Amino acid sequence: MKHRTLTATLALSLIVGCASAPPALPTPTESPGDTGNATTLRAAGIDPAALHCNTENRWGKTIRADAQAGAEDVMALLGPHTAGLAPEAREALSKEVRDVVMWRMIRAVLVEGDNNNLGVVPLKGRTWRDAAGKEHPVLLFRSGVTPNPDTAGSCFQSLLGAGGVRHVVNLFDGAMPVADLVAAEGKAAAAHGATYRTATDEGYGPWRDILRKHMDDPEKRAVAMDGLSRLIREQILNPDGAAPKGNVHVHCGGGMHRTGMVVGVIERCINGAPPQVVEAGYKRHVGYRDAEHPGGFEEGNLRVIREFDCGLLTPVAKP
Repeated sequence: MKHRTLTATLALSLIVGCASAPPALPTPTESPGDTGNATTLRAAGIDPAALHCNTENRWGKTIRADAQAGAEDVMALLGPHTAGLAPEAREALSKEVRDVVMWRMIRAVLVEGDNNNLGVVPLKGRTWRDAAGKEHPVLLFRSGVTPNPDTAGSCFQSLLGAGGVRHVVNLFDGAMPVADLVAAEGKAAAAHGATYRTATDEGYGPWRDILRKHMDDPEKRAVAMDGLSRLIREQILNPDGAAPKGNVHVHCGGGMHRTGMVVGVIERCINGAPPQVVEAGYKRHVGYRDAEHPGGFEEGNLRVIREFDCGLLTPVAKP
């Protein structure tokens, strides 16, 4: 596979599942807080070209409709075998087929398309020392799932190597089939002496779904915000109960929503980044170009970032 470096130009295409190339869309405005900033890497002693990752992302407008059409095709093929099903059972089966097809398609876009959606921000005031005793700033890398994580030269391997990542936090907890990628990541992390943690809903509660559906319910919101704050404290700012022993890599499926909220809260509460920088970083990683081409933008995610109580991170707000 030919790798595209972190400094590669952001792809202008957001529409997947189309045979013809879509028209070029306006690129997001650069900002000092731009995740993927090569200056941040160089300041930490990392050559951006040594990271075999890219900042590209995709938001498909046609996948859901295509998945529905695919499910109907499958159900038509299964017709003789499902003729005896009640209408409700047939509809339920059709929905299951649609979801399987859709998530397989999304995986193909992310993995086969090699859309890493990589970014990096420093963790203000935090450093780590290498084996030679040299001090480095702690960097927080962010991405979606990436292909071939246990293969030499892949994006994930380069983060563990040249990127100095010693803590990997997997936020993904969805229907997309990624068990093979998760297993390969864990194996690769262990080979590099890095910790690998899955911060799923089982450990921290369904904070993402609760905040998406019940942001205005004080009790449910408080529970979800507590889960989110514990996740950030325990997995990123203070992994395994101690200061990071190297850089940190956090990702979910596409690197957009869960990762976007976690990194946005850290940028605002730990780094003290101004609102416009935090918002620009969030929008960049969901493929937002403008109001007519919003990509995966969710206003509720920005609201979570804006309204998160930074005091929930005070136990580890300073190194």
